[in-house]
This record gives sequence, structure tokens and C-alpha cells, in this order.
Amino acid sequence: MQILKFDKNIDLLSINNGNPRFKLIGMLDGDACLQLKNRFNFLNISEVILSVIIIKFFEDSWELTGNLQAQITQSCVVTGKPVKEILDIELEERYVLQNKSVSVINEINVGAPHIEVLETSMLEIGELIAQIIGVEAESFPKIKNAPEAQCFGSQDKKVNPFDKLAVFKK
Repeated sequence: MQILKFDKNIDLLSINNGNPRFKLIGMLDGDACLQLKNRFNFLNISEVILSVIIIKFFEDSWELTGNLQAQITQSCVVTGKPVKEILDIELEERYVLQNKSVSVINEINVGAPHIEVLETSMLEIGELIAQIIGVEAESFPKIKNAPEAQCFGSQDKKVNPFDKLAVFKK
């Protein structure tokens, strides 16, 4: 398993019909984990392991399949105590290089994996990992048995949705 830096790039054009499969298995280094921790305001992130295969399936089109694992610690939104989360995400992404023949995607298949149109042939591995973790990590982490509380208001105060209109009443 190789050590991955956040700025790791893969030139998708190097994956061609002569070598149609590219396999990458690696773990993010400490600096990359620190970047993710700061970007998402995690208490900690570690053991970020990416295991993918990229296949060229058509001219200027690639499919990425595999798995992303990570251990994340965030603050509980109710108590502020640490909440640990283990991510184990199955990946299925498709990439199409923007060019003259693929200027617009005319048809969208809702059952197909996400298709991302790339402006360059470089796939940024660090950004791929960051976007997946940003979407998949718990948005409002809460420890088990935390008291029920509203994060954005108090249960004691009854709010009338028309209170703000009272200032206009004469």
C-alpha cells in the first residue's frame, strides 16, 4: 500500500486501450489528514484508505470503482463530546473529458452512477477523497443517549410564525 499525498494526481489519458486498467491502493499521509481535519472542522481523521480501479470504457470516458475507508472524530452537536465514526464507502464514479465531441451531455440516466465532466485529464485524488468524506460524514453527529435538544432554538418558547408581521399592523 502506498502513501498518498493530498496533491496526488492521475492523468486519465495515461489509462488507454493498451493499458485499460489502473489500480490504486493507498493511505493518506499525516499532512493530508490534517488538511481534511481543518477543512471539515473534525476533531480527528485517520486511517483514510482509498482502494480503486479506474477503467477506460470509451473514448475520453473512465469509470472509477472501489472503496474509501476513514475513521473520523467529530464533536457531538448536543454535548460537545467526541463522536467517533467509521466510514466504509463503496465508490462508483464516471468521468468524461470535456472536448469537442462531448460538449454537452444530452441524456441523463438517473440509474447510472454520477458522471462528472472534467476540464482536464488530471484526476485530483485528494479532492476526490475530500468531496466524498464531506458528503458521507455525519452532518450532525450525536452521541448515543444524548438528551433530545433542538440545536436551533428552545423547546420552551412557542414561536408564532406571524409575530414578525405584527410590526406592520396598525
